[in-house]
Amino acid sequence: MSSLIIYGATGYVGRLVARLAVDRGLRPVLAGRDANRLAALGLDAPVRTAALDQPRALDRLLADAAVLLNAAGPFARTQQPLLDACVRTGTPYLDLSGEAAEFLTVWRRDAELTAAGVMAMPGVGFGVVPTDAVAVHLARRLPTARRLELSFATVGRVSRGTLDTLTGGMADAGVQRRDGRLVPARAAAEHRWIGDGATRTRVVTNPWRADVVSAARSTGVADVATFFAAPAPIRLALRAAPAAPWLVTSPAARRVRAALLARLPDGPTPAQLDAGRTLVHGLVRDDAGTVAEAVLTGPDAYRYSAHTAVELLARTAAGDAPPGYRTPAEVHGPRIALTTPGTSLRDLR
Repeated sequence: MSSLIIYGATGYVGRLVARLAVDRGLRPVLAGRDANRLAALGLDAPVRTAALDQPRALDRLLADAAVLLNAAGPFARTQQPLLDACVRTGTPYLDLSGEAAEFLTVWRRDAELTAAGVMAMPGVGFGVVPTDAVAVHLARRLPTARRLELSFATVGRVSRGTLDTLTGGMADAGVQRRDGRLVPARAAAEHRWIGDGATRTRVVTNPWRADVVSAARSTGVADVATFFAAPAPIRLALRAAPAAPWLVTSPAARRVRAALLARLPDGPTPAQLDAGRTLVHGLVRDDAGTVAEAVLTGPDAYRYSAHTAVELLARTAAGDAPPGYRTPAEVHGPRIALTTPGTSLRDLR
């Protein structure tokens, strides 16, 4: 039988994905570097080990694989060796990344992936399934769209890994898409007000969000801008970090950040996941000034990620895996975002 491999099943989101996959009867193979930690999950699933710096071990891991899901962050380090192994073994590749840099890396390998007959679909969780679905939905409603704005807001606790990625990257340069090209952009440089028809939320520029790559691929819209909701202290830090990057990147700052993060829980508790919720807002506009707008609401972002990752894991294993770089809504349509319980999509105008 072909195997469904989840690499990085011991991480916070990896555990959520693995448990849900087992509950759905998929019987995944749980993979990573530490067999003891994998076995300690207590799931009714086989365990395999392979280190990222051992290509032959990775090839053996994927020898009978129908699909690989990479749930091991940081993806800047884990994506390349696992994607390389998938190309060598002809295995479809999924991951839970959400940063523009990782998506751009995969898109640049599109010709190689197509020639190898391998599909690569990064972003099978909250980044970017719901935003990609909203983008494709709006592009179908307004085929003449020239500009796309995508925003998200979350209510709920964040994991230690999410905080590490956000705080560690505050000083990094970001991008937005203008006239079909990626151009430099600063975090929190612009703001917008988004809503669901009843309430409004302030969002600011998110120049690292993968949608500037994925939405361009799935919709062909020339201008893509991305935004997110952030508390006022975070907005201030985002503006200050580029002017004083040493506050984030110096060895002392990294030690302090690591010490503070180590005191935090790994991620939200089940009760906190139950209380969390998400909102994704999209707006497209064409050169004539015609506008289409939609909003998607759903459960906690981590719970959302687990459901969409498992859904796409199952669909890919079943053969929905056209070769090349692909996005979730490009392959499965906007309704892929609605497979997560408690999710709805509606037009505002």
